[in-house]
Amino acid sequence: MKNEIILKRKFEVLNPEYKNRLNKALERQFFMKLIGFEIVEVEPGYVVGELNIEEKHLQQHDFLHGGLMATCLDIVMGFSAFTLLPVDKAVVTADINISYYHPGDGIKLIARGWVDKPGSKLYFCEGEIRVLNQRGEELLTNKAKSIMCVIDVPPSKII
Repeated sequence: MKNEIILKRKFEVLNPEYKNRLNKALERQFFMKLIGFEIVEVEPGYVVGELNIEEKHLQQHDFLHGGLMATCLDIVMGFSAFTLLPVDKAVVTADINISYYHPGDGIKLIARGWVDKPGSKLYFCEGEIRVLNQRGEELLTNKAKSIMCVIDVPPSKII
């Protein structure tokens, strides 16, 4: 379920090769690979990721671990900002706030992140998680806001 209002926003893309750059960055996302989270959609200022829920993702009551949900939101919000940056810039999380509406209980986690307001030093981002159950229904489990801080990338680290 795409949020059409979000996708209609037009952002200035400072790197026309942003998708290739993002794919190169994903190669070095080792923790993301460890948990099995994958980016499945990328548009300027908008990223979607998915995770097939396994037992290793659950806490003691068989719900998705809150830290896992926070990680997935951090990834999609950060990469939504990353899509708008020139090649010599990156972002790191300066602040993140996550609300947990429902326990995560289902077969797939779908995380969406988007840029709400870009800036020269700070990007204000939002995100949400919906969990898909066995009947194919999505339940909104989380909403989040973050502030991403733009940093310089040393020439030897540019991807």
